[in-house]
Amino acid sequence: MKRTGLLFLALLTLLVSCAPRVWYKPGATSSERDRDLEVCRYQAQARFAETVPPLAAFRVYVDVPFGTPYELERRVEEAADDAVHDAYEDYRDTFIRGYVTDCMEAKGYVLVEER
Repeated sequence: MKRTGLLFLALLTLLVSCAPRVWYKPGATSSERDRDLEVCRYQAQARFAETVPPLAAFRVYVDVPFGTPYELERRVEEAADDAVHDAYEDYRDTFIRGYVTDCMEAKGYVLVEER
């Protein structure tokens, strides 16, 4: 019985944590919220473009042992390029999400669960 209770509690926690969240500000209409959110997103993307070099500026050089077959060398280089691309995209998303959060909070919004 104890195990079933823990499983139920874990499932309930998972469901609650998956609830959609929205920005809320007392007295603000949904159109005002949407406009403020769009402004914050635009500013975040502009700030990212100003402060972080574009992905093309990051070159990947892989030092493979002499005599490595060309096809294997190409696969290693492609995997390295993919890893850099993924890391760049993750960093960009985190940067923009953080900037938008700070911007919306500065405008008086709080992030709440949607009802």
